[in-house]
Amino acid sequence: MTSPQPPQGGIARKLFGSYAEYMRGVMPIFALCSFLFLFSMSMGYALGGEMSGSSLQDLLGTFPDISNMGILELFGYVIANNAFKSLLFMVGGLLGGILPLFFVIFNGFFIGWVAFSLGSTMGLGFVVAGLVPHGIFEIPAIILAMSLGMKLGYALLNRLRGQGDIWREARLALGLFVNRVLPLLVLAAVIEVTVTPVILSLLGYL
Repeated sequence: MTSPQPPQGGIARKLFGSYAEYMRGVMPIFALCSFLFLFSMSMGYALGGEMSGSSLQDLLGTFPDISNMGILELFGYVIANNAFKSLLFMVGGLLGGILPLFFVIFNGFFIGWVAFSLGSTMGLGFVVAGLVPHGIFEIPAIILAMSLGMKLGYALLNRLRGQGDIWREARLALGLFVNRVLPLLVLAAVIEVTVTPVILSLLGYL
């Protein structure tokens, strides 16, 4: 059975442990996905004024009403939603890496759009307080998952050309998802349902 390469030391070892060597090949893709996310988020914010508020309400209306959820129920919903979608689109990277790329761009645009829409009514402080505490963990975790998905797509294309080992790549990607992405998503969910409401309440938004 293929196992991750022994860590080489330094920051990569501290962050990714035995997956440090594997992450060296993921980092260029992670950097690209981060750039695309930030660019699409800025575009969503910049175009927020050109899109009707009713469109946002219609889109948000497709999500379940969380106002009546208890803290445990809300936590379960958040972590299940984020973890399931991240894993689904990561595995979808086997289709040439297109699905993870779409997920990164769409989510960046959506967050930028929501930030503009909420900021124009509630103020920028509400947006920062509501998104940043959990977003600093959730967004990198999701971008990492999508980077792994894109790398899976490249690995499959290489395998079709008779190069590389797609099953080894899949095991490493799944292992990194379970050991790094999933814990970050859990931490983000805990912050979102506990710390964020307290911050918003202290600032007078709730």
